[in-house]
Amino acid sequence: MKITDSDMQQRFVNDGFYVFRNLLEPELIDKLRRITDEVLDQQEETHFEQQRAPGSMVMIDWDMAYRYDVFAELIVHPKMLKRLAELGFAQPKFGHGRVISKPPHSPRLFWHEDGRFWDDPVSYTPQPIQCFLMYYLVDTTPENGCLRVIPGSHLKRHALHDEVPERHTEKLSTYADPGHIAFQYADGEIDVPLKAGDAVMGYGTLFHSAHANRTDRRRTGLTMWYYPDFVNLPEHTQATVVSLETKTQTTSRSPRRIQRLMEPLRMVYEGDADPIPQQWTPGVDLK
Repeated sequence: MKITDSDMQQRFVNDGFYVFRNLLEPELIDKLRRITDEVLDQQEETHFEQQRAPGSMVMIDWDMAYRYDVFAELIVHPKMLKRLAELGFAQPKFGHGRVISKPPHSPRLFWHEDGRFWDDPVSYTPQPIQCFLMYYLVDTTPENGCLRVIPGSHLKRHALHDEVPERHTEKLSTYADPGHIAFQYADGEIDVPLKAGDAVMGYGTLFHSAHANRTDRRRTGLTMWYYPDFVNLPEHTQATVVSLETKTQTTSRSPRRIQRLMEPLRMVYEGDADPIPQQWTPGVDLK
């Protein structure tokens, strides 16, 4: 049975995530592996000690994309933009990304959701403010740390909303307390194993985690944060987003070719609406 655009859109809204298969070419995957290995090798050992549960949290801002044009190629990848358009997002904007690489024999990632706009009424609607696009550079399985999600938790209250910290705390990031509920099995969770070159898109407010990497190989992923429907968000939401992401959009190095690729995905707000303060905890409207 053929999956229509409306089917995709409904699944995305209902589940809070959608998987895109065979998005990246083998040549681009190889380039990304080389560059991410180089970037990870530049990090101090303390970085990995502080990020034991995630593995790493290396920022990919606009400067990084200009420095390593393979990141820019990924950010504006035509297949990705086409799939976003099929989901109803024809003018997505890019915020920032992260290199998240779990070393061999590293622990689970803790359960969390990345919503930071819970004082904005839009967060309680199907219209996404912020979404992640996760790419993995190797095939993922429960053995090497594949993604875990709780479908529907972006719009429906889950027990974890009241049981885990609202932000990435040092205690969680360093895996200081393996018995913490954030590292345990959660009601309704499913695994999302992906092939290298696949991608998964999810609401920023979706609860997600990752299995431990019990293998002898590094498992590297790239989490890229987009604002897929930025142009249709209320002005106060646009003002909020731009006020938070401005520092990631600096461009001290700007090769013209990369600039031409990236500029359509830059967020701009020129109105006079006031930003809404960040709020990492959902309110009572999340039922």
